[in-house]
Amino acid sequence: MKTFNVISLGAGKQSTFMLIEALKGRFGIIPDAAVFSDLGCEPSFVYQNLNRLTEYCLTHFNFKIDIVSPGNLYNNVISFVNGKQVRESTPPFFLSDGGMLQRHCTSNYKIRPIRQFLRKNRAGRKVSLWIGISYDEIERIRISDVKYISNFYPLIQNKITLNSIRDYFQYSDFIEPGKSSCIMCPFRTSSHWQIMKKNFPADFQKACDFDNAVRNYPGLKSQVFLHRSLKPLDKIDFSYKPSLFPEMIEECEGLCGL
Repeated sequence: MKTFNVISLGAGKQSTFMLIEALKGRFGIIPDAAVFSDLGCEPSFVYQNLNRLTEYCLTHFNFKIDIVSPGNLYNNVISFVNGKQVRESTPPFFLSDGGMLQRHCTSNYKIRPIRQFLRKNRAGRKVSLWIGISYDEIERIRISDVKYISNFYPLIQNKITLNSIRDYFQYSDFIEPGKSSCIMCPFRTSSHWQIMKKNFPADFQKACDFDNAVRNYPGLKSQVFLHRSLKPLDKIDFSYKPSLFPEMIEECEGLCGL
């Protein structure tokens, strides 16, 4: 039986590049589907890119991007903190007494909705789940823990780096996307917070509002922060030179920040 080839789309640089090039036949297999799990709190430029990409794929390839949504993580966490709902998936906040809170948001807001989509549409087929991790992040490869799913990393297989993807968009008819991940993700580097503050102040302000709202998280003795310095986001001086790869997300999973 034919394999069901599905792109896990984050609508950032890597997965956007992977989808466009896959539809052109670069990787030898044309994907059957691409699915974007919408947390409701991606940066504004991610939604702009998703809209451009949706139109581009329809126009050039007659290919439709599927969108699933488990709800708005930003609003749901705030509702939990304010006592308006019983429980919520926990982002990996930094704790004032050291360490990080265990993360549940990726599992419940990214992995689970995509797997629900796969179960609904695979029609008994094995699934090849395409994940857009570039060659310079090869350490993020993971083996699927689901029998019917095999993770496929075409960018790594073809030794495609983030720099080569940036070069590609410079000469492409498609605008270079920003990096995806929810606006209040604690795994952002300081360099990326700096970029957000400078170039996307409205998104940065929403992240600051969230950071201040969740400081005293229910059930915890420690205070929580979005930044590893354990300072409020709106009090941090980000005015220093960015790192070589400011958009690399400090994250152990391969499903966010693509």
